[in-house]
Amino acid sequence: LFSLIDSLRFSDVPTTKLSLEGLNPTDLNAMVSDAMCMFPRICEPLSDMVFQKTKGNPFFVLEFLRSLVDGGLLEYSVRKRRWVWDEDCISSMDITGNVLCLLSSKMSGLFENTQLALKVAACFGIKMKESVIQYLSANSEYSDIRSGLEDVVVEGFMIKVGKSDFKFVHDKVREAAYSLIPNNEKKKYHYKLGMSLYSMSKGVDLDDIIFSIA
Repeated sequence: LFSLIDSLRFSDVPTTKLSLEGLNPTDLNAMVSDAMCMFPRICEPLSDMVFQKTKGNPFFVLEFLRSLVDGGLLEYSVRKRRWVWDEDCISSMDITGNVLCLLSSKMSGLFENTQLALKVAACFGIKMKESVIQYLSANSEYSDIRSGLEDVVVEGFMIKVGKSDFKFVHDKVREAAYSLIPNNEKKKYHYKLGMSLYSMSKGVDLDDIIFSIA
């Protein structure tokens, strides 16, 4: 996205920049209170910690809360009939100012086929078209790419657009998926995908995938 913006500016294409601020502590507390069905004053200690970790970024907030639930640091107590959390562990967590490490860590724990689908999809940007999936599936190495993408949807990292296209739910999710490929292997990874598409699409209309190959 940022490279596209820079290209537009370089080409003197008029653009409009909108600055979106994160949630303030009061609004974040109201959101957490509503999600957990608790009085704002009771969940305020939790929402304060969440704000410190995420700076109020709505997407980061949701992912951070999910990570707390997955890690057992935020859970529903049947005995107390409300949500409880480990304040000491949460306050000591280091997410380096953003949620990328949380996403990458979660992705790294997925099945190999699901990770492959994430890495392949990330190479094509925010959205992966059906035509690309179809041609890649003809290659034995990527024959399970479609089922892998379906698993990615189940994990909440992508959504289906229309009948067969797949799209990352957020550019940060795509960035995290792309980080699964070591930096020194990214060019090789792109080249390999491009050659696979080229070899599988010989003799057919390339209009749908020409930019993907490029």
